[in-house]
Amino acid sequence: MTLVIELRRGVSTVRTGRRPGPRPAAGTVERVVVDGELWAVLETVGRHRLPTLADVDPYGDTVLHGQAVDRMVRELEAADRSRLKGAESEVAWTLLAWGLRCRADSDLRISFSGD
Repeated sequence: MTLVIELRRGVSTVRTGRRPGPRPAAGTVERVVVDGELWAVLETVGRHRLPTLADVDPYGDTVLHGQAVDRMVRELEAADRSRLKGAESEVAWTLLAWGLRCRADSDLRISFSGD
């Protein structure tokens, strides 16, 4: 099952108090395409330890932002990632890094698109 995972920037409608200047562009910031690696992470670590990622629809679209990203980050930080190898480890570390970026920038979100 192929899954496209994107770090996306939404358009903020909130006044942030930032200085005048061009707004950051909305749309895809980074993208990875995985072919079963996310599901392998869930099997290796345990679906019960990563419930936020376990809820990703493999055939539809799922978007994580705000509290959902916070939950995912906490789950990934608490999980035993040392058991992950190769591409599985890369996916887990990428999602953790993106989650931390989303925490720091409320306009960012993580999007999963299944086939």
